[in-house]
Amino acid sequence: MRVAMYWHNGRSLGHTAEVAKISHAIEKGMPDDYLVGVTGAYKGLDMLADKMDVVKLPGFANFDKLSGWNYTGKQGMQPEELFKCRSEMIHCFMNNYEPDLFMVNHVPYGLYDELKPTLELKPRGKRILTLRGILFDREKTNREYFKGDAAKWIIDKYDALFVHIDPSIFAIEDNYDIPSELLNRIQYTGYLTCKNSMSKEEARKCLNVDEGKKIIVASMGGGQGAIEIWDNILNGLKENSDNYDEAYLITGPYLEEDDYKKMKSLEEEDESIKIIKYVNNMQTWMIACDLFIGAAGSNMIGEVLATGCNSILIPRQVREIEQHLHSKILSEKGIVRMCELGDVLDGELSKVITLGLKEPICEKSNILMNGLDRYTDYIKKWYER
Repeated sequence: MRVAMYWHNGRSLGHTAEVAKISHAIEKGMPDDYLVGVTGAYKGLDMLADKMDVVKLPGFANFDKLSGWNYTGKQGMQPEELFKCRSEMIHCFMNNYEPDLFMVNHVPYGLYDELKPTLELKPRGKRILTLRGILFDREKTNREYFKGDAAKWIIDKYDALFVHIDPSIFAIEDNYDIPSELLNRIQYTGYLTCKNSMSKEEARKCLNVDEGKKIIVASMGGGQGAIEIWDNILNGLKENSDNYDEAYLITGPYLEEDDYKKMKSLEEEDESIKIIKYVNNMQTWMIACDLFIGAAGSNMIGEVLATGCNSILIPRQVREIEQHLHSKILSEKGIVRMCELGDVLDGELSKVITLGLKEPICEKSNILMNGLDRYTDYIKKWYER
């Protein structure tokens, strides 16, 4: 089989990490098949499976601001010409490659409708749309996925919807107006991350961290535009300096270089603060720490649940509420703590850090995980249909 996977780009590492996990599952469960990624992502590509070739589209940066997404081509192209170019590249490659399976991450038309010409081609095989589960607010999700022309498009162009969440946490058919034609195309995989059996001692030995120290680990995912959040995390750590020994701040590769240098300079002022740009073993860091502070992206939430770490989630989206809804559900179930972005920016995180260190939440409920173990079985089942 020829398998192609599209993900648009993203402001951070979440979409790339999600696709990377699936690519490794395919590499393991379908070792004789061919695998190609089609993306504009320019960070985190080292996470992809070795067998995956990459058709690299021109990339862009975009910032989550109330005024809009502010797309900026990395090569100086304006959005209209950038996405026209990307669309033509995708169409040219896919028309020649003719995959047996085309998996599209999150955006059924592609960003700026860049997949439309490709999806209008008569498919050689099957198409799967992969979703995180919680998308946008109910009205926007229905409008962009499940009502009118959007619903007709998905019904016409996709054979299945793979949903990467535990339906006991969030079932899309209970929260959105799913057309009857799509109900029997939904496949819940559970969270993609596998539950981790590594002990805290093993994780600390792996990371060369002293067993006797109380440590905090913080990550804002890819980190783009996160400096204001980092400033408030640092203030919260300063106010709790007597309650922990070391804090490892993993800024993410998308954090702007000047902001990274500003944070890195703090190591000289405070020896308890360690600044790291990027790691490819985040779950090991989560297991090793006494408290984890993280952005409430779907991928990071899955890793929090898989490791069972004592965590504080920060929904950092400005224009969307997906992260807020996801972390709110989990906090109400007593699985994590949540600190709203507004509260973080108002200096309230310090109190939550104090509570997190004093009263850790480590036990997680019986959540459907290990979706990757079953992923290729799901692919084969739907392909054979």
